[in-house]
Amino acid sequence: MNLHRDMADRCFELVGLGRIDEASEMAERAVQGDPEDGRFWQFLGLLRHRQGNYPGACAALETASLLVPLEPASRCALAECHARAGRKGLACDLYRQLGRDERCPTTLLAAVAAGLGSLGENEAALAACRKIVRRDPEQHHAHFGVAFYLRRLGRPLPSVITAVARAHELAPQVSLYRVSLAVLLDHSGQREEACDLLRDVDPTAMQCRSCLRRAMAIFQEAGDWERFEAFRTQTDSLPEPGRHDA
Repeated sequence: MNLHRDMADRCFELVGLGRIDEASEMAERAVQGDPEDGRFWQFLGLLRHRQGNYPGACAALETASLLVPLEPASRCALAECHARAGRKGLACDLYRQLGRDERCPTTLLAAVAAGLGSLGENEAALAACRKIVRRDPEQHHAHFGVAFYLRRLGRPLPSVITAVARAHELAPQVSLYRVSLAVLLDHSGQREEACDLLRDVDPTAMQCRSCLRRAMAIFQEAGDWERFEAFRTQTDSLPEPGRHDA
């Protein structure tokens, strides 16, 4: 038992030092020495997942699930493994269960929402984002997630605007929120408000081509050519996606 505890402590120490490969090798030795130890199988699965070894992670986590109840982080990792392997049904089931599980940590729910969204499960993804907002109303990412999935689901524009506005209020430094809110306001017939929202933005501080182009479109429609040119200049200064200087 002491040896087992020592190995577990050493594994966690190695992970803390960023020595994931060594921790994984030690966990491999642990499950070889005791194939019935579900906790080490679970730990090994998480390490393999972190290494990007998704088939290996899936095998270890499924073995662990036969021996011990999986922790939420392990179930989330297993869901991603299934999704990457094209097993959408299994992935959806695991993500949905996590979204409903009150024991699922708030910090994990964003990954659950993203996983569900990537599988086209937008209603469930929206529910996960709303659960984050209920638990921690200051999470600006969650408010933007609510807006994102409301928009995907074709819900009324005012509800989308409310969610994006809250995200922007909580994190005004995030250009994506500001530009998204401006675009939505423009779409709802509030062009002056949209322009006001963007007028004091320094385009040189923005690195997102999509955000810059959306802002350009608003200023173009408003006939504000000075601001249009400022954003266009910044857009042109950014490297094309996938292009790297030698």
